[in-house]
Amino acid sequence: MATDRDEVAARIRIMRLHGIDREVWNRYTAPGASWKYDVVAAGYKYNMTDIAAAIGRVQLKKAEAFLSRRKAIARRYVAAFSALDFLTLPQWTENHAWHLFIVRIKEKKLTLTRDQCIEELQKKGIGVSVHFIPLHTMKYYREKYGLKPDDFPAAMDCYRACISLPLSASLGDDDVERVISAVTELGGWRR
Repeated sequence: MATDRDEVAARIRIMRLHGIDREVWNRYTAPGASWKYDVVAAGYKYNMTDIAAAIGRVQLKKAEAFLSRRKAIARRYVAAFSALDFLTLPQWTENHAWHLFIVRIKEKKLTLTRDQCIEELQKKGIGVSVHFIPLHTMKYYREKYGLKPDDFPAAMDCYRACISLPLSASLGDDDVERVISAVTELGGWRR
């Protein structure tokens, strides 16, 4: 008897195979193979191209070095920003991938809003972003489900305060220091 877990696994297999009811490879190689197949659900094309796989193999060899560099940058940010009372920093953990460094602006400590902080940093050539815009504010979800920003106040509070600072293994030490300097200067906009 199939379990719920087996059923979910079968559905996932179907979805990743364009919704086709059987493995494509088996259509040609399995004993009693047949060219006949059926599309039983709307599916997706999740297979990787050979070129993407080749690039990925090379990048995987560099993964530890990339992680080490991102951790070093994150440590530098934490050391530089720890004393700034207008920021909440991400919690440090060794097991973090540090693919993002998201700070929260405490607007009550500044005369700038989060968006104005972003504008000031961008004027100084710092490429900042807001990585997580709440889904319920996106057109599809707003219209399909009639959602309003106030429906999820915790998500909105987080969104309105967060900024993603540059964090990439390719950032040089001078780049990191420029980011630190620009963020620190936001403290000049005190209430």
